[in-house]
Amino acid sequence: MEERALIANIATIITKDMLIDGAHKRANAGIDLMAAPSCYPLLAPNDDDEAEAFALMQQQQRAAPSTTMKNKKLKRRSMPAARQRKLPKLQWKYAELNLLHRYVDAEFESYLHIRKLTFLRIQQTLEETLQRNALPGAPTPQTTLSLSMWKLATDEHFEEIARKFQLPWSLCQQVVRSFWHIISDNYESFIKWPNSLAAQQSTLQGFQQFPQLRCFQQLFGVIALKRLDMFLECEHAEVAVVLQLICNAEDKIIDCYVELAQDYSFEESPIGQTLALNARTMPAGSYLIGSSAFPLKSYLIRPIEAECFRKDAVFNGLLEPAFRLAERVLDALARRFNALYALEARDLNEVRLIVESICAMHNLCLEFSDDYLEQQSSEAPEDQKFSWGSIVKEFKGSEKDAKGVRRRVELLDALVALEEGD
Repeated sequence: MEERALIANIATIITKDMLIDGAHKRANAGIDLMAAPSCYPLLAPNDDDEAEAFALMQQQQRAAPSTTMKNKKLKRRSMPAARQRKLPKLQWKYAELNLLHRYVDAEFESYLHIRKLTFLRIQQTLEETLQRNALPGAPTPQTTLSLSMWKLATDEHFEEIARKFQLPWSLCQQVVRSFWHIISDNYESFIKWPNSLAAQQSTLQGFQQFPQLRCFQQLFGVIALKRLDMFLECEHAEVAVVLQLICNAEDKIIDCYVELAQDYSFEESPIGQTLALNARTMPAGSYLIGSSAFPLKSYLIRPIEAECFRKDAVFNGLLEPAFRLAERVLDALARRFNALYALEARDLNEVRLIVESICAMHNLCLEFSDDYLEQQSSEAPEDQKFSWGSIVKEFKGSEKDAKGVRRRVELLDALVALEEGD
């Protein structure tokens, strides 16, 4: 009996403690204790104290896990609310980077491969776009352009750039990558396909300024390929990519596209699909000229692969100046933007951002008549041949398109007869 009485006393004490704690919790929750007396079955008379204590403890144990889960859910709900206060993605707390003042003309041009005046004009052109699209906490457009142009114009990695300008390399990455995204998002502002009637007529007339290309009266552009080996972080290895671009008579790029070499085909490129689906992409009767890597189409003329007659060789010879024009544009890209020598990116999408930025800056340099590359070429020894990347040899375009065959035959007869003086 004594033992039973002792257990009963202990159970009573525990029960009271639990009831008091529970009452406080319910009071804090705004529950009227007098309005719900049935919530406390343990206070009912004539019940076994030990059974009541045991039942209450079991109830508390069962409630504990659900309470913990509830607290965790509430915590998770409250975390997004705290995160709603967006922190700046860029924390620029450094001095302005002004390359125009940092280097004298000769040093500036040797690093960035453009004139100071051209750089200043590009900065003024991009200032509003960079400000409007800048990430929170980003540096000024001048600093953004300086870091970005340095990355594109040199073959230095981010770590080298960070050491040179005494900045965190991760911050340099963020600034430059944000620049690539901004340029790509405004692609059509810098890499302009001639859509209006006036722009298309101007493009056609541009090629008529070259005596060697004047015979191609409906020439709308020259399309070319270049193979590049680059390091992709997502693959942890070097991979081959193909750069496809179309240029006009002013050496400006009007379309660019990058794809893994193993996945490339002209038909699946954006411009290839567009030309196949929409005949109005180019003026009626106009065409591009491309190498034998491209398929023969009514809107894409390529060389005759098997020269059976003398006029075939003559026709192929007439196409050569167009190929040299495209090669000149590709060389200008690599001479000015040495990042193409040491191309590295996180994935293929970033490669496209980089190439689009390079093509956009190339077009702006031409728009502002920057002659730095011309002067460098004139000062270079005549026997010094510039080479980069590699020629795409693994691709052979089809010649099975009936409309393309017919169009080339018509063009061949007209041009070779004209060349022969008939």
